[in-house]
Amino acid sequence: MYPRYTLGGKFFGRRVNCERVPLLPAGAVSRMLGDPRRIPYLLIWRSEYDGEIKEAVRVIRLGPPPYLPEADEIEVKRTDGSVFHIRVLKRPMPRNGGQVILLACPCCCVLRHALYGWRPGGQFTTSAVTSNWQCRRCAELRYASEGGALISVGRGAISRLLNINFGPLRSDRPEPWYPYVFSSPSDAAAAGFCTSSDGSRSQN
Repeated sequence: MYPRYTLGGKFFGRRVNCERVPLLPAGAVSRMLGDPRRIPYLLIWRSEYDGEIKEAVRVIRLGPPPYLPEADEIEVKRTDGSVFHIRVLKRPMPRNGGQVILLACPCCCVLRHALYGWRPGGQFTTSAVTSNWQCRRCAELRYASEGGALISVGRGAISRLLNINFGPLRSDRPEPWYPYVFSSPSDAAAAGFCTSSDGSRSQN
């Protein structure tokens, strides 16, 4: 329905930038795995445009799978009851002997620093729908900077003069959509994200 082609270096067609999609970062999972209490964590994504909560999940640690003892596994449960299992592995860093937590994409099994919970779909070319948690490539998401999307090319005389003297005008690359991370429903309620009863239901 939406053919992909470029014109003047820009992308046209169905396009959803990964910066506009809820991102599950390995850093948040690492924080939960490092908690000695071994309790569920609540992750909430609130839109900066209208202030509404667009996504919320409960994340719990399941422990190493029997067939992969060097790994860990987490369960990600949405408020609609859908459940996803994701493998978590540690890999050595090239310097200082440290380790980094990475998430295995359930679709391609490649280790990633983050997974995304939405994919392109819906009524408009820029709209997205919820999906399995997967990497950017499997979700068919793009970076905002791809295809010259952040370059403003004006058609007027003033725009041409500015381009000659200062080069193309560029917009700042947006930040990824990170979640708010809470170790208890009461913390989320105190921050104004939900009531205590709502938080309790999300842990079930």
